[in-house]
Amino acid sequence: MKRKNLLFAVVLMMLGGMTAQAQKHQYYDTKHEVGIAIGGAANTEIIGGLAELTGIMVSTLATTVVTGGTMTGTSYSYGSKEYIPALSAEYYYHVSKVVGVGGFVALNGMSRDMYVKWTDNVNGTSHVTKTGTARIRNVSVIPTAKFDWLRRKSIGLYSKLGAGVTFMHESQKEEGEGGADYSDTSVCFNFQATLLGLEAGSPRFRGFVELGMGEQGLALAGLRYKF
Repeated sequence: MKRKNLLFAVVLMMLGGMTAQAQKHQYYDTKHEVGIAIGGAANTEIIGGLAELTGIMVSTLATTVVTGGTMTGTSYSYGSKEYIPALSAEYYYHVSKVVGVGGFVALNGMSRDMYVKWTDNVNGTSHVTKTGTARIRNVSVIPTAKFDWLRRKSIGLYSKLGAGVTFMHESQKEEGEGGADYSDTSVCFNFQATLLGLEAGSPRFRGFVELGMGEQGLALAGLRYKF
């Protein structure tokens, strides 16, 4: 009887050890992670020139909105900026417990109304008339390395560093046939440098926030899944 009890205790200890090892294995040997995030103040929003519209000449169509008046200037003016925040999707493969390699694809944009300015020749009053909409859409592909310098079951701290390119597409189109229809696509260098990232939740599913600078934004938040 004593032998049976001893054997039973040994089996329980072995099973407990295997379960603990499996839980440890399940977390620390997670190789993949995917995530989505939303951020603010991306590089293409705050660095001078990256989000500025090209000045184009007023079209013949635009001059027809001026009845009994004189155009003020030869180029369009633009209204306030309306931003699409930095949206990104990322993937990392962990080559070790600390280092993950992968990257993200990010999208953001800006829209502004197009206006022509003119002066009424009869009473001298100034007018501003909307004629169309100008848009910028930025798509970035940034290969990135992620450094998990604190890994726990429910929390983690990390940094990220990456460099890549941004494709910036600009369009300016007037309402109506024969109006201005300008478009251009350019490519520029871009980067992401996350100084501090904090993730918390379960070993598999976590929320995260980051502070740094780059095309994902100065600050961002998102959700991540590890498998």
